[in-house]
Amino acid sequence: MKNVVIVSCGPGLPEIVRQYGHSSDWIPSIINNDNINFIIKEAYNNDFQIDVKPDAVILTGSKYSVYNNSPWINQLKKFVKKLIDDKNYILGICFGHQILAHCLGAEVKKNSLGWELGSYKIKLSDKGLKNKLFNGFSSEEIVYESHQDTVLNLPPEVDILAYTEKSNQSFSYNDKIYGVQFHPEFSKEVTRKLMDLRIAKGISVDSNILLESEKSSLVLNNFLNIAGVN
Repeated sequence: MKNVVIVSCGPGLPEIVRQYGHSSDWIPSIINNDNINFIIKEAYNNDFQIDVKPDAVILTGSKYSVYNNSPWINQLKKFVKKLIDDKNYILGICFGHQILAHCLGAEVKKNSLGWELGSYKIKLSDKGLKNKLFNGFSSEEIVYESHQDTVLNLPPEVDILAYTEKSNQSFSYNDKIYGVQFHPEFSKEVTRKLMDLRIAKGISVDSNILLESEKSSLVLNNFLNIAGVN
């Protein structure tokens, strides 16, 4: 039995959780492997104690920002830095992608080009096309997005794997650390609900047309294949 730790970085929007559950529940459902013991830690509740050696770690998205000076976020940064120093396999999603980048020396700030909310076409770099994280992807794929912060100025030792016109979408470091700005765990239905909620609050979108994302969820199992878990 392999141990995969899912670090939940936020409680989720109540309107989403009531109807669809939490993202930390969607991830095991997509991976669908009975030989994996999923351990969920609620970082936003200062739950950082891991009693087993993780075979892989997944950091979820969040409504919060990496640059918020909250005690639990500051503690999470220390926690993530130790995970990196201990040479764990780590996948960061959205906020998780951003906090990984921050811990590797990049800058995270509000995107001057605005939100990416809905479906977007990402483009894989040459390194991205060769990286096992994107096995099964073509050079351009539709993914689901919901974020206003972005990663800037990644250090040179970090490989950029994917991007859109507005932001970095994926990176890797030392073949163990991976970040994706998009949400491989999102369904089209959840994305539509998030769009409607945020549009109602005055957030503008580049397009209200929501395209189907057929490949993005592959990232989750690809990552665990890299980590030797699947």
